[in-house]
Amino acid sequence: MTTTLLWVGVASLVGGVGHVILAKGMKVVGAAAAGSPVARTLSNPWVILGVALQATFFFIYMALLSREDVSKVLPLTTLNYIIVAVLAQLLLAEPVTALRWTGIGFIVLGVFLVGRT
Repeated sequence: MTTTLLWVGVASLVGGVGHVILAKGMKVVGAAAAGSPVARTLSNPWVILGVALQATFFFIYMALLSREDVSKVLPLTTLNYIIVAVLAQLLLAEPVTALRWTGIGFIVLGVFLVGRT
C-alpha cells in the first residue's frame, strides 16, 4: 500500500502540474489573434508540455488501476485539487478565495472518509 500511495502522490503532482501548465498555454493560445487556432494550440510549448504531463498522469493511473481498486485509487487522486489551487495561485495569479479553499477542504475530508472504509 505504501508503494501505491507514493505513486498516487506522483500521479497527483504530475497531473496537477499538467493542468496548470495546460491552462497557461491555452491562455496564450486564446489571447493570440493571428493564425489558425489549431496550429497555435498544437505549436504552443506550454500546451505540449501540459498534454505530456497529463499523458504521464494517465499512464501512471492505468498502472495503479492494474494493482488496486478504482474505488480506492480515484479518490486518492483528489490531491490534484490542492496542487492545482496552489499552483494556479502562484503561477497564474488566479484568486483562490477562502470559500474555494473551504470547498477543497470538504472534498479532501470526504476523500479521507471514503478512504477509511
